[in-house]
Amino acid sequence: MLLSVIGLHLVAETALTPFLPQLFERLYGIEDPEATGLYIWICRIAGLLALPLWGLAARRWSLHRLVLAGLCGSAVLDLLLGMAPSYPAYLALSTLIVTTNSALLLAYPAFIAEHGDESSEDGTRARLTGICSLVIVFHLSVVVSTMVGAGVLALPEPRIGISAFAVLDTLLAVFTYRILGERPDSRDDRAGDAREDGAAAPRTRRLPWLMVLAYVALIGVAFDFSVNVARPFFTEFAEGLGSGSVGGAVLFFLPSLSALAALPAVRRCHDLLGERLLPLSLAVGAAGLAWSWLAGSLPGLVGGRLLFGVGLGLGQVAVELRMFRATGTQGPAFTAVETARSAGLLAAPIAATAAVSYDLALPLAVAAAVQALAAVVSLRSPRTAAIATAPLTPLAGPPETAGMPAVPVRIRRGTHPSAQAADRPLTAATAAPAHSEENHR
Repeated sequence: MLLSVIGLHLVAETALTPFLPQLFERLYGIEDPEATGLYIWICRIAGLLALPLWGLAARRWSLHRLVLAGLCGSAVLDLLLGMAPSYPAYLALSTLIVTTNSALLLAYPAFIAEHGDESSEDGTRARLTGICSLVIVFHLSVVVSTMVGAGVLALPEPRIGISAFAVLDTLLAVFTYRILGERPDSRDDRAGDAREDGAAAPRTRRLPWLMVLAYVALIGVAFDFSVNVARPFFTEFAEGLGSGSVGGAVLFFLPSLSALAALPAVRRCHDLLGERLLPLSLAVGAAGLAWSWLAGSLPGLVGGRLLFGVGLGLGQVAVELRMFRATGTQGPAFTAVETARSAGLLAAPIAATAAVSYDLALPLAVAAAVQALAAVVSLRSPRTAAIATAPLTPLAGPPETAGMPAVPVRIRRGTHPSAQAADRPLTAATAAPAHSEENHR
């Protein structure tokens, strides 16, 4: 159920993005490309503002209830969007849809929470499996969203296809309520556990906790920036090497195919490398980007893209695993990190535009340098970073009364002993999700 919600969010967010100029021309007779640029920027800003608000709401209501609220709101707005009489109305409704769709990102940490925590080897492997599933959904959504968008634009009346998303939203809302709506809210259980174990479980101070969040956010921003900065002008660069338009498109999504092929090896690599998986995967991705930058022929470019895809697939899983280890799955901490990552993505197209003014291949060099920097930064584990920042101090009361970030004691249905809570000083409540293909596009 949660995977369906995540897939819907990725497809609905990006299905019409490649076809917006044609859509605005057919619906409203607008041929100015600035209308498309204005639309995308306003929607992205709306998403950045809405995501932390949903994260704060997750402190009071369960993630499943917020996902249900987002689906219901999106269903109404999608129905109205197909009937928008003008471009300003379409833009206003789309902004509201982005706001409600941001709630669907909460299905991501809810899904990870169903796989347990990392207090044991089995819990780590289960969480790794969940993250791999979501990475697969992300890459498959690239293909599905493109097909859906092309199908909507091919309809005699595209408005019908736009409003049809409301039907899917409604069906998912009904199933979400029937399957997940009656699940107990774990916040009451966590509060009771905190009162019982508050005196025994040591907590970190707020400052080192925030520094750990900043640390994982920095890694995420560098990773997302390096992946996206090379995208806007890549097909033009590939065509300059003689790939042609079709070949350029194939080379564009070749890393996604390579990433999907590498995912079955993630568990084995994690068992062998542990925390070293993240810096090594980022180093592989940086090498692939550098190879692509230096390639003077199509075979060299193909090799670089394939190597970059291997680093992309392993790196996506390792970055998400590192973030969930630092933020947990039950509150606003992850939305804070994800908001920082999304805000960092806004700089990628600006940097790419500035780079191509000097050389068409320069964005690939910038991407390689930034991802190599991320590999160096990630050499330090989050636990080591927190311990080096400040010592642990036991608190006499529960985190709510002491003013400290809560440590999720109950993740799924079982309760972790206080000794295990003491071993996990970096967890904090969180909300939210997988990388958006709109951001990657």
